[in-house]
This record gives sequence, structure tokens and C-alpha cells, in this order.
Amino acid sequence: MIRVEHLHYTIGEKQILKDINLQFEKNKIYGMIGPNGAGKSTLLKHIMRIIEPAKQTIFFEGQDVIKIRTKDYAKKCSFVFQENARDVDFTVEEMIAMGRYPYLDLLGSQNKEDQNIVEQIIEELSLCPFKERSIMSLSGGEAQKVFIGRALAQKTPLLLLDEPISMLDVHNSIELLSRLQAIKEKYGLTVIMVLHDLNLAFQYCDHIVLLEKGEVVLAGEKEKVLKSEKLHDVYKHKLKIIEDFPHTYIVPKID
Repeated sequence: MIRVEHLHYTIGEKQILKDINLQFEKNKIYGMIGPNGAGKSTLLKHIMRIIEPAKQTIFFEGQDVIKIRTKDYAKKCSFVFQENARDVDFTVEEMIAMGRYPYLDLLGSQNKEDQNIVEQIIEELSLCPFKERSIMSLSGGEAQKVFIGRALAQKTPLLLLDEPISMLDVHNSIELLSRLQAIKEKYGLTVIMVLHDLNLAFQYCDHIVLLEKGEVVLAGEKEKVLKSEKLHDVYKHKLKIIEDFPHTYIVPKID
């Protein structure tokens, strides 16, 4: 679905991304992990074209993304930031309905299909009790679910999430990732998300991309990455792997 080839990105004299080469397949959840400053969010922004990539570096189904019209690309790829502005007095339903923008006619009118999609997403994310509430009245975690709902309303085959659980407690983090997993299976989505919680990354993602200092250290199925010494090298051997069949847990290793 998405292919990244020889992607470089430099700000001033600092190289942020160094020769990134990755392939993202359909109907998979990819977790990007790595220390702060590894280039994870910058890579997502290139895929989304928030940072315009160089020619012939990012391809969607074989087509160079910079050749795809912006409105057309919004029907292929949706994105949720780590932090989203919510100082506007829109209801939850209205915020999610904004995800239908790429499909509206010249008058900006919604049809029955648009309304049904919004209703379905509100139900799938358990947002019915908040439907008529202002986005300004929600907690950070509740609002994050709304922004994810807005992205899902775009009905794109590719969903990008930058630290989607950073404002959620453990219970809500698990609930949200479980729902994303179910939605992925239902609609055949490809999901690429940045995660700092390694336990949840290895629990809910099919594939892991490990980055450090702007480079891909290792990418592959989660079992392969979990067993690799490179994982310990990147985190300076501060990880302890605990096997408790059928689960594996990663905890900080205290010297």
C-alpha cells in the first residue's frame, strides 16, 4: 500500500531522517517505536504530506504521493496529531462529521450516507453519551477519541496516529487500541502509529518499526523485533523481557 524509498530530511545541518526504506501492507497495524528524537513523528508527517516529501520517495499503491491532488489524498490517508486544537465550540457529532469534508459537494452538504457513517463511528467508539456535548467540555482522553473518530469518518484505507494514547490512562488506552484493532479487521485498514508504551505496541501491533537517530534499525513482525538484540541496544539495555505465556511483558531494567 505505502512504500517509502530513500527518504531523507534535513533541517539546517541536522539530518532528521536518513535513507528511510519501508513497506507498509494492507490490513496491518504498524507500531513505530524508539527513543525521543528518533524521527517517528517526522516520518508520519512525510507520509501524510504535512511535510511535503521529495519526489519519488513515498508511493501510495505505486503512485508518487506528491502527484496526487490534496483532496484526493484525503480520501486515501487520514491523520491524528498527538495534540489537537479544541478551543472551538463544536459538538462531538459535528467534529466527527468534519471527517466527511473530502466527500462533500460544492455547497458542503451532507447526504444520508455521510450521516450514517458519522452515526456508526460514534457508536463504534462508544461516544453516544457525548454526542451532543461540546468538544471543549471533554477531558483530553475523551477528546482524543473524537479526533480519531473524525479521521475514521474520512473512510481512508490508511490511518496514521501520532501517540494516540499519550493522554489516556491504562484502561482507556487498552480500550481504544482494542477498538482500533477491531475496526482494522472490520474495514481492512492499514494503521501506522507512534507508540511509546512498548507493552501495548507489542500487544496490539502486527509489525514493529524500530527507529533511532533518524534511521530504521529494524522492521518486521513483532516477534522478530522482540527477540532481537537491537531492541536492547536502542534502549541502552534498560529493558527486561518477562515471559508469562501467552503474554510477554517489557519492564524497565533497574541497575
